Amino acid sequence: MKRQVLMGFLLVSMFACPAVLSKEFVPEDIDAQMAMKEREMNLQQRQAKMDMEREMQKLDLEGQRLKLEHARGMNKDKAHPLLLVILVVHILVAVWVYMDIRQLGRGSGLWIVIALLTGLLGTLVYAVVRLGDGRMAKS
Repeated sequence: MKRQVLMGFLLVSMFACPAVLSKEFVPEDIDAQMAMKEREMNLQQRQAKMDMEREMQKLDLEGQRLKLEHARGMNKDKAHPLLLVILVVHILVAVWVYMDIRQLGRGSGLWIVIALLTGLLGTLVYAVVRLGDGRMAKS
């Protein structure tokens, strides 16, 4: 009989001990469990927010890189505005020299080429030569 009681006690202790031990390590306080879950959720939210900010920064950098490449590409295709002004001035000066030669009925096409290539400097030389020719014609 003692042996049966001892065996019964041993069986009960075998099944009861793990149940008791497992209850000792599980927090029974529901508030503590909820606080733990809330902390985990806050941590996950912060992680998601950091990931989103990192992706936004990557997209912003990519956008700035594309704008820079676009600006560099546009500068290659455009002529410098100063060059356009110089070209227009050269053409206008050559037209003026042509009209002047035609009006006076003397001179050569060489002055048109000089005015086209040298611009205002060549036109100034043409004007000085023309003034000299005009004075000689009056004498």
